[in-house]
Amino acid sequence: MGKGRKLKIFSGTTSVSLAQEVCEILDIPLGTVDLGRFRDGEIHTQLLEDVREADVFIIGSTSPPAENFFEMGLLTDAARRSSADRITIVPTYLGYNRQDRKDCPRVPISAKFAIDVLTIANPNRALLVELHSEVTMGFFNNNIVVDHLYASISSIPYLKKMLGEERFIVASPDKGGIPRAKAYAKRLNNGKYVVFDKTRPEFGAIDEDSIIIIGDVKGYNVLFVDDIADSGKTLIANAKAAKAAGACKIYAYATHFLGSGGAIAKFDESLIDELVITNTIPHSAEELKTSRIKVTTLSIASLLAKAIRRIHDGDSLTSLFLPK
Repeated sequence: MGKGRKLKIFSGTTSVSLAQEVCEILDIPLGTVDLGRFRDGEIHTQLLEDVREADVFIIGSTSPPAENFFEMGLLTDAARRSSADRITIVPTYLGYNRQDRKDCPRVPISAKFAIDVLTIANPNRALLVELHSEVTMGFFNNNIVVDHLYASISSIPYLKKMLGEERFIVASPDKGGIPRAKAYAKRLNNGKYVVFDKTRPEFGAIDEDSIIIIGDVKGYNVLFVDDIADSGKTLIANAKAAKAAGACKIYAYATHFLGSGGAIAKFDESLIDELVITNTIPHSAEELKTSRIKVTTLSIASLLAKAIRRIHDGDSLTSLFLPK
């Protein structure tokens, strides 16, 4: 097992429940750590157990606030300075991943900068989940081995059960999501999918009148699949357009749910019947409380546990990918 190295898993403050679930599957205790705050708000970090020559995995979402990046970096530095043999960071949601290019004058490539901050303590590996832009894997230092997991292995079984035997079609909420929609469609319903396109008059805004549907949704239940649901504006506007085009039930699946700007309340008032998300970003039951829409949270703990075990044992991760 791992060339005799001890397997140690630690968690940032964002992902303690998920990390505990992973540890229960692997039948090991979650590593103890002191993550506190000084009076001025600075983070105090201390690993409370020996990690010398250990194979260390650090799990945590780097969703906002940006302090979550710093927290994971400090945990990595603590493990490095405590003589860990190998350190793998597991940012279950990689923040700033959408800002992967210089698309207008005088802006940074924020994804590159954020990854530089995250990896300044030189982890050996990074285990990523459902990147918005796979280009950002190239932003990691060449000395860092990067593995990329897809949450579909955790979501497909539930989505199949949810959709049942009724007539349905998979939908991409924008042109950028076509490869994802195509992959889900192939695994769910022999390749039937449609694409929604739109115009954005400005950053974060949607012109609902500009939405066009490339394909036919009339008489179908529609499943939108996306990697990130932030404010929910795109999915909600697309659901309205789908209903107007004759769709029946509307479902939405997103791996990472940020839930910005009162998104849950907006989903509750939308035409979407069920929202399916995963626990890559933690939310309390109160945060996900609704009066109408069903919100289902799927756990990626089993996927992470299998990946961690395989990395620790030196085995391939290929079996964790669903066949295309």
